This record gives sequence, C-alpha cells and structure tokens, in this order.
Amino acid sequence: MLQLKIYLDTSILSAYFDLRKPMRQLMTQKWCQNDLKGFSPFISTLVLEEISAHPDDAIKNEMLNLIDCHAIQVLEIDNAVVKIAAEYRKKAIPHEINDSIHLAVATYYKLDAVVSWNFKHIVNLKTIKAIHDINLGQGFAPVEIITIQNLGGEKYGSL
Repeated sequence: MLQLKIYLDTSILSAYFDLRKPMRQLMTQKWCQNDLKGFSPFISTLVLEEISAHPDDAIKNEMLNLIDCHAIQVLEIDNAVVKIAAEYRKKAIPHEINDSIHLAVATYYKLDAVVSWNFKHIVNLKTIKAIHDINLGQGFAPVEIITIQNLGGEKYGSL
C-alpha cells in the first residue's frame, strides 16, 4: 500500500517547539515521533522561508533538524503554484498570501492532504469547502485539509 502524501505547513513544525500550547506541543511531538513515518511528508520552500524568519535561532535550528531527521521532502514553488494560490485568494482566503501558497503547493503536487494547526485561515469548514470547490472547478483533485488529530494524533490527547 502506498503511503499517503501529506504537506506539513509551518504551524506543524513550530507547534513541536511551542511551549505556549503544551497539549498541542505534546500531541505534535508524539505524532511526529511515532506516526509520521507512516506517511510521505512534504514541505515547501515557503516553509523554509518562514522558519528562517523565526526570531529564536535555537528553535529555528531545531525545526530544520526536525525536517532533516524525518527526511521531509522540500517542494519548489513555481508559477503554476503561484497561479493556483492567486485563485485561492480571489475566492477563499483573500488576505492570506502564504496560507494560499501552502494550499496551492499541495494541490499542484497532487498531495493527499495539508496538515495544519492554523484553524483561523486553513483548517475550517469555510476555507475547506471553498478550496474543494475551486479545485473541482479548475480540474484539480480535492486536497484534504486536516490536523494531526485526523491522522491518529488523538491518541496522544485532545485539544
């Protein structure tokens, strides 16, 4: 059986080290340590840019080590991704440039899901429905938009 291809946005990597939300941090850590190997994980060059902007160099290095440790593959952002992201901003999340790019990367590279802790702009019914509608209208496959809890993380606690 083929492993599901998942896109981890920056909120997943940062949650691993975020002491402000201990339950989310614990769930993210346990899931990455125990369950991530059951998937084919991806990030984009945008995730690397967002990590490089982190103000704490130690955490920045830890996030990069996490990527290396789990052999997370990095996907490029090209004009086709930017075009899909622009469509998402036009019809779904108008002011969220980076979030639209995260979603567009997963769509363009035909990944199975975007995994995020960003409930405000990504993991919410309004955005999910809009992205699915746009993808269907543009001839793209639907991409699931979920949290770690949807991938077995609930066994490590609940938010």
